[in-house]
Amino acid sequence: MRKPLVTGLICAAFAVPVAAHTPYLVPFNFAPTEAYVTVHDALTDNTFFTPEFPIKGDDFYVTDDKGVTIPGKGVSFHELALFESALPHEGTFRISTGNRDVRTLTLAEIDAQWKPVALSKDGKPVAAPFVDQSTLPAGTRIVPVKTMVRSETYVSYKKPSDSVPPPEGRGLELAALSHPNRLFAGSAFDFAVIFDGQPQAQVHYEVFRANDSYETESYSAGGETDAEGRGRLTFAKPGLYVIEISRKWQDGNPSDPRTWLYSLTLEVTP
Repeated sequence: MRKPLVTGLICAAFAVPVAAHTPYLVPFNFAPTEAYVTVHDALTDNTFFTPEFPIKGDDFYVTDDKGVTIPGKGVSFHELALFESALPHEGTFRISTGNRDVRTLTLAEIDAQWKPVALSKDGKPVAAPFVDQSTLPAGTRIVPVKTMVRSETYVSYKKPSDSVPPPEGRGLELAALSHPNRLFAGSAFDFAVIFDGQPQAQVHYEVFRANDSYETESYSAGGETDAEGRGRLTFAKPGLYVIEISRKWQDGNPSDPRTWLYSLTLEVTP
């Protein structure tokens, strides 16, 4: 079984063994011939695209190659969320959840390690991996850390645009330098990892192929961005792929600690 880069909402904040859940967003059709698009988002337990539960929140954003964005609302069910939007013209669109604040974890520095803490409720003991906050010594450093999730994909109505929808410039993003709807087996996909619009060097990224549960070996690859924040992936086989990146809260603003999780779903054609 593959081990994802984003190993769940808790693991993203600190090192502790928990169930691995990774966010994703995938369209029903990457090349719609009608003027609308339908997508679903979810978090999955290691298997794309088998949903476990929807990403918290219902905001979605459809952005064209000129940077014009149409906001919309999705509908959440037990296992996934659905979103449908009209496409106002031909060309390429980015479909995004935007930056969603999905939860806040309270962390405490215990024995030089950050561990999750919680208070007992209704007399029930605090369950692992959480530590009972009431048992901590006075003066223990405690930090509430938000978890921000953003999942995206690209579709092209009738034909791809010559240019790609620009990044929003807020939070953690993967900016496409190659056209995301013109990927073929054996071709390379160039991109840049940015945070608040600025390139991020030495960011680790991983890519996984979806629907490979019946393969003898699960596919995974990865790398690290260069000094200009750029990365490259080459896809040997056609299929659906998910690229994952993350950012630790320790690397951000100490007055507003946030862990960032990002995923991009791509289609590679024969």
